Amino acid sequence: MIEFYEFTDEEGFEARCEVDLSLFDDAPQAQKPYLLWLFVKNSDPLDINFIAFRDDLIETLKTQMDASYAGTIAKDGWCELYFYASTPKVFENLVAETMGRHQSYAYERSTARDGKWEMYLERLYPDPYVALTIQNRHTVEALLEAGDDLSLEREVEHYCYFQTKSALERFLQSLNSYGFNLKEYIEDNDSDHSYGAIIVKTESISPEKVKETTLMLYDAVLQEHGHYEGWSTVLG
Repeated sequence: MIEFYEFTDEEGFEARCEVDLSLFDDAPQAQKPYLLWLFVKNSDPLDINFIAFRDDLIETLKTQMDASYAGTIAKDGWCELYFYASTPKVFENLVAETMGRHQSYAYERSTARDGKWEMYLERLYPDPYVALTIQNRHTVEALLEAGDDLSLEREVEHYCYFQTKSALERFLQSLNSYGFNLKEYIEDNDSDHSYGAIIVKTESISPEKVKETTLMLYDAVLQEHGHYEGWSTVLG
């Protein structure tokens, strides 16, 4: 599954990362220890011509050398495409052949061993906070598609789980000054985090407010080694 998120890199550049999340469960893949990368001079990762080139390259490398597309980082006028493969051989030729089928781009390419898949696991794959913002975006987009007015305040439910009942109670107590109320206790006997609660708060679900609230709750849950499962609400 291809997903994307935006971030600010260590040099202060605004950047966009596209990543194949489906690789995570099997990463690193011992049979594909080589990292292949291609830096393309292109300022818009959503440009239709670039997407056509990228998709052609992904399919070509997959078909010709069984390479796995890991993701793309777009920043500072460049799109950095990353792949993993069993060998770097023919990568250069396949890039040149694919480039010849599309408009001309300035580009740089190289390969290196990355048996631990550090590029994918440490730079492309989203950390838990970024994963939460991705989840929030999907929920908000679904509400917008249903015609929701995000500015309208309504009751929002949040689902939190813990390993012990005492951890759950400490978490609930920590929220006393934030305007949340306990709606009900819930259980998940199939999980290590079997003690849960639905907490509610009345507020808007603008992207800014959702980010503020969910990041605060995530940190509060993490303090008690719990699991924040997300939120839901009715249409406004």
